[in-house]
Amino acid sequence: MDRKNKKKDIFEAIRIISNILPGKIYLDKNTNSLSSGDYLGKNFITKINIPEYNQSSMDGIGISKISKKYKIVGKTELTQLNKKILKKEECLIVKTGSLINNSIKKIVPIEDLLKDGDLFVQKIVTKNSFIRKKGHVVKANSIIFKKGHKLTNKDIQFVESFNNYTMTIIKPLSFTLIGTGDEFFKKNGPKATNIKYLKNFLHNNNQVVEKSIIIKDDQKKLEELIKKSKSNIIIVTGGTGKSDDDFNFDYKKLVLDGLDLKPGKPLKVMKIKNKVILYFPGNPCSNFVLTNIMLKGLLNKYYTNTEMLLDNLKEDLIFPFKKLKRKSFLFAKLKKNKIKIFKDQESSNIFNIINSNMLIYYNKTKNLKCINIDD
Repeated sequence: MDRKNKKKDIFEAIRIISNILPGKIYLDKNTNSLSSGDYLGKNFITKINIPEYNQSSMDGIGISKISKKYKIVGKTELTQLNKKILKKEECLIVKTGSLINNSIKKIVPIEDLLKDGDLFVQKIVTKNSFIRKKGHVVKANSIIFKKGHKLTNKDIQFVESFNNYTMTIIKPLSFTLIGTGDEFFKKNGPKATNIKYLKNFLHNNNQVVEKSIIIKDDQKKLEELIKKSKSNIIIVTGGTGKSDDDFNFDYKKLVLDGLDLKPGKPLKVMKIKNKVILYFPGNPCSNFVLTNIMLKGLLNKYYTNTEMLLDNLKEDLIFPFKKLKRKSFLFAKLKKNKIKIFKDQESSNIFNIINSNMLIYYNKTKNLKCINIDD
């Protein structure tokens, strides 16, 4: 067994695992086929001004020069430019947002006009031109989104307004999830909640879950599933302890064998050919922390090439930190601008998961950090 990287902290572990993840694959997608959670593989740059033409900001008429009366010679459209060049005392009827050509120098609001047959008579003259200049939203050749940006629903709403545009995204990673434990097959036994939580987390982060399966504590079966899997990452929950029914890692070449962390210490990591296998402890609190810190950190590093950052805590918190033997994530709750660390931090206390909305990171120094985990 390779114990070279034993006892790394979780952030060192994220860096190590990041280095053995598969290379990125880039896909070109039309702007109307994007998904929330897609990460950009290249800067998204506009080729045109947005809007591409001047626009009216009022309902009324477009004119080239101020006059007393204006003859109606046409109207403008919201989607198509009317190229009619206006002479003095001519006008085009405009609506808010309609496209206007360069011969229109001013918009006269409808409330400043009187209608007289096919003529408009101007009652009031204002200084405002009521014209939105082309490119007032985004100038041509501007970067809208930078490489590594994670698209949100509102981003997609914006880019879908572009016709025949493509964006380069990073292909999502593929996952196989394997929950292990004889207890899941016993009458009135526990449910494999870790796998369901992982599956929901990955779906919410736009990753591909190719397979999700629960098996008994059967190492031969597990190794067959790992061998057959074509996923980039395989996450196995359970079987990392030292009891008789846990898996035997002797003579296995491990990238990581344990962490300097509570909860989540029994993590193990292997790489077989182009597949990365993460063995998460079966304890729900350990699984929760490793999912929200390690897995989230790995995705962040893979797609954006940046480290996961935790917020610094300036206030002093009451807790017997000196009793902690390892670096630790502690379940806590922020309420009315006050943080309370729960007294019972036993890994078996899964009630902490639903009662908490943040994790406090203790790294054996006085510099406490935190992360919100209220999902």
